[in-house]
Amino acid sequence: MSEVDSPIKLEPVFFGKGEAASHLHLSNTQREAVKAITLGITEVDEAVRAQAVPDIINTLENGHPLNRLITDPEGKTIGYIACEDFVPQEAYIKYLGTTRNSGRSLLEEIPAFLNFAKDHGYKKLNFHGWNDRLNHVMEHYGFKNTRTDAMGGHNINYYERSLLSHKGKPLDEGQFEKEYQKVMNMVEPEERSKKEREITRVFQEVSGRLTSYEKTLPREKQRFEFGQRQQDILKLKLARHFQNSETIDANTLYDAIIESPKFIDNDKGSLKHLFEVHEVKTLQKLAEARKKLAERSGDQSFNPYENLFTTTSGKYYMARLLNMPHLEQESAYLKHCVGTSDSYINQMKRGEIEILSFRNVPKFNPLTQELEGDTPIFTIEYNLKTNIIEQIKGRKMSDRTELLISPNDAYFNDIIDALKTLRSTRTDNGKLRNFTEISPSELQNIHVDVYQVFTENGPVSFRDFDPDSGVFALKMGKMSIDATMSHEDVAKIVRLTKGVRCLPEEIALAQEEVSAQTKVLYVDKLSSRFFQWLPENVEHVYDSFSEGKISRESIVAGGISAKVLVTDMKQKGMEPSDYAKSMMENSDFVTLKQSEKIDLIHLTVGDMGFTDIPTTDELYQRALELGLELCPPEVGPALRLKDENQAMWSSYYIGMKQISGSDGGPDVFEVGRGGDTPWLRSVWAYPGYHWALDREFVFRLRK
Repeated sequence: MSEVDSPIKLEPVFFGKGEAASHLHLSNTQREAVKAITLGITEVDEAVRAQAVPDIINTLENGHPLNRLITDPEGKTIGYIACEDFVPQEAYIKYLGTTRNSGRSLLEEIPAFLNFAKDHGYKKLNFHGWNDRLNHVMEHYGFKNTRTDAMGGHNINYYERSLLSHKGKPLDEGQFEKEYQKVMNMVEPEERSKKEREITRVFQEVSGRLTSYEKTLPREKQRFEFGQRQQDILKLKLARHFQNSETIDANTLYDAIIESPKFIDNDKGSLKHLFEVHEVKTLQKLAEARKKLAERSGDQSFNPYENLFTTTSGKYYMARLLNMPHLEQESAYLKHCVGTSDSYINQMKRGEIEILSFRNVPKFNPLTQELEGDTPIFTIEYNLKTNIIEQIKGRKMSDRTELLISPNDAYFNDIIDALKTLRSTRTDNGKLRNFTEISPSELQNIHVDVYQVFTENGPVSFRDFDPDSGVFALKMGKMSIDATMSHEDVAKIVRLTKGVRCLPEEIALAQEEVSAQTKVLYVDKLSSRFFQWLPENVEHVYDSFSEGKISRESIVAGGISAKVLVTDMKQKGMEPSDYAKSMMENSDFVTLKQSEKIDLIHLTVGDMGFTDIPTTDELYQRALELGLELCPPEVGPALRLKDENQAMWSSYYIGMKQISGSDGGPDVFEVGRGGDTPWLRSVWAYPGYHWALDREFVFRLRK
């Protein structure tokens, strides 16, 4: 495809409003419009644009049934698509162009064009991708890079897209949320909220890690994309999985997606099948690792593990694995994937993770005069950047499940002892391995009663647990709050489950209890104009005693240009995505002339009183009814700069007037953090887009 294509702002006009015929004849006015569109694309060399104009007009008038002029509602020509046939039933897209000032994107036009081509009997579309931005857009709609051709002294990628149906039509943008809700409506009502929380937890953890992974990849070496479409597909597939399942291993899911990235490019295919493929590939890699170990001669033996400490019982010890042979042997014995690729060893070399091994202490055999029985029980992945133990994996069982730590194990007390001791040891740079969390997926076999905390010293009542004691809490049981509880108990539970410190007298369990001291408020539901009533001293609101949280904060914004905001984010390692930067380059991104204090409210879609998924317009209307308003556009970048300690694997959206980015928009900002990487992205928010109830938004508190 020629570089004569749309730049940033484009206008989607449905093809029913375009002009197409077996013989398209251009009027003088239309020819001038095509010429103006082509010459206005400044990203292409001026001489190339001038030379292309006659060929574009000739191609448009060649009689091809897919050739068309795209017009706006007033009949003005704002774009064109010109095709040729070289193979029967295959259309080659030679030229595509639109005006710079059309306002919205070709993205909404492409699905209609695909259907139009299919209706005319075409089985395949193809083009040569000269323009990287356009290539990315077309990949978004299923065009695949199948080869590279030499053209005009350049190596150009050749793309094609089949129009044949394969087990149903893939979902288009905007359908994912509806399909997600359709799936969740099939879940028993009493189970839905629980499963949606688990879906959200796994999605945030895995998507955060995939976002971080995408940023580490050199584009010339590996094609991996985790954009909005891939995120929507992942969440939908998680919903389908949790229809009939209670849990999923987030770490295995992450590894499997990295291994088979095309899985999140299409909404077809189950997680069960993905795991089966991952299992087969892992077994193949394990066989290769065992063969490599068997072939290693004596002079190639690897150095001993680093023995960090021995447990109190003297039966087990904690070792740090140091090199690839260590990882390969660990995998070969425990039948997992830590030594089957370069992923873990490369992260170790970069100082991002440590791989530890909880092992049997070897015993001296007087007959052989050697130490024997030095075998691993659990492999532990410790993330040095996030201070989280991501994985604790034991030997894979015959039913393909992995062994997780359980109170029924003979060594259970020893591994708890080892985890406790590990927090007092130091890494190579002298920092304590004082991890703050163990991934919940690794603790599934540890049951904790309601209102109890399972600590490194065993289970205790939440009332007896002191969060300031330094004792580590592995897992907490469910701790619901109701209006009959004492304010002392509520304050303690809020501290443990929400991380919010408050005194009993700063708790209100109803609106009528609110005073000048109130910091945390529980309400049955949010009433109309609630936030205009809300006293300034109330910082946290919990709706219907749920597990959600409504919070308020203030920022100072304004008086800073978009360019300076981008520079400030880069200096803090928070470089925004290309799409987010394109939003900030749009003329609609107008910053406040002077700095001012802006009061903000964080809340989920469900907190706003919706029981069914609302559209963007419905969401914004409800915000106005509650006493909120849309944020100035710079709130997104300002929050990104301020929220340096954002929770891992979390994200929220900015309730703002939509702005078009290079993906076509209309977009809003998303502020998130994956692993050690804080980011600012753009997401589609067209008026009819539907939002899941667990999505978190930020709105401005109306003055």
